[in-house]
Amino acid sequence: MSLRVAIAAATSVFLLVLSGSAAFADDDDEKERLLEQQQTNELKLEELQSSLEGVDVDLQAAYLNLEQIRNEIPIAQNELARAQSELSAAQREQQRIAGQLDAARAELDTIEDEIRIDSELSQDTQVSLNELARSAYRGDTVGSQVDMWFTTSSTDDFLGVFAATNSIARTESALIREAQTQVAMNENRLVRQVAVEEDIADLQREADAIVADLEAKEADAQARTATLASLEEDEVQYAAELEDRRADFQASMANVEAAQESTASRIAEIDAENARRAEEAARLARDQAEADRRAQAEEEARQNVAPAPSPNAPTTAPSPPSSSGTTFVPPVPAPVYVTSPFGMRWYPITGGYWMHNGVDLRSVCGEGQVATAAGVVTATRPAAGNGTHGNQVFVNHGIINGSSYVSVYNHLGGFAVSPGQSVSQGQVIGYTGQTGQVTGCHVHFEIWKDGSVIDPMSQAGFTRRN
Repeated sequence: MSLRVAIAAATSVFLLVLSGSAAFADDDDEKERLLEQQQTNELKLEELQSSLEGVDVDLQAAYLNLEQIRNEIPIAQNELARAQSELSAAQREQQRIAGQLDAARAELDTIEDEIRIDSELSQDTQVSLNELARSAYRGDTVGSQVDMWFTTSSTDDFLGVFAATNSIARTESALIREAQTQVAMNENRLVRQVAVEEDIADLQREADAIVADLEAKEADAQARTATLASLEEDEVQYAAELEDRRADFQASMANVEAAQESTASRIAEIDAENARRAEEAARLARDQAEADRRAQAEEEARQNVAPAPSPNAPTTAPSPPSSSGTTFVPPVPAPVYVTSPFGMRWYPITGGYWMHNGVDLRSVCGEGQVATAAGVVTATRPAAGNGTHGNQVFVNHGIINGSSYVSVYNHLGGFAVSPGQSVSQGQVIGYTGQTGQVTGCHVHFEIWKDGSVIDPMSQAGFTRRN
């Protein structure tokens, strides 16, 4: 696996971690927050890749890994906090269910005790009713009121027997009502008993599920803790590795400066050629004007006509030919998105500012890059042996408004032109790639004016999204 593929894979894992964290969120606000965090980290990674342009790729990989780890640590901390919060919630839920189970079981015990006691009372009542029935069957109880009238010897006896009969009847009625009440209460208790038993069964199932969920959340919290500890260890390791490689970084920056000087030297050659051609064109114009003047003088002499200044003859030496009104256009479709601007760039590995001669623009691998203005391709440098620049194209736009202009395109994946070829504005000159000391596809574009770089984004034809 190549180093760039490994970096891309690491980036994918990093983004998947972010995506996974969104999946754990329970509400839309949390998901939206995590999505924004993911997008922010993607932009940060893209900017970081651009800011490391020119550094040895293995150093870039080490630093990108370190930054990815540093981005993952707060996410892991949030996930650990979430897992611990869910674990605490599960523990509280387990306690709640356990309390409800205890209460339901206690209620079931009470119901069973009440049913047992009422069953004993019902049995006693039934015994009393059975005894009354047997007494009536044997004739031990007093007969009807007519029998009592004829069988008693006096009014007092009759009243006594009558009172006794009424007392027995009331006792019998009370026993019957008590039996009916006990039966009704027991029926209600039996219904309640069934309901409580069903509640206990439901609560037990819920408790079993909570236990399983609790075990899973405990395992998740432990895994999150281990992940966080591992990330923190990796952070220390990569930071130490980069600290040990300060000399390698300084060597990389020396290579960047050497590559920039090489480009500047090539631009100086092109500017000198432009100046030579402009001077040659001016000389030819002057020679032609002088030849025209002499021819006119000779013609006038033959015709014995006094020479007179021609209204079209120049009174001073002509200026070099130039074009005006040229508007430069971006090398990729507008509006362009700047991932790293023109100017002094802070290198984050060990600190320090170095000049970034161009502007880095977002562009996918394989996208066509076009000539910013009409001109002639003066060089197509292949990546091999071309330092940090990778595949590189120089386009000479000649003299515009009295100044020499050259555009440069770095890190191309392939060429669409060859040296000496004339190109028109907007014509494809190559394709976005990641050759040279870079870890991601993007445009590196430079405009040189009279041997000095200028900010392409200052040109009227450029619009920017960021």
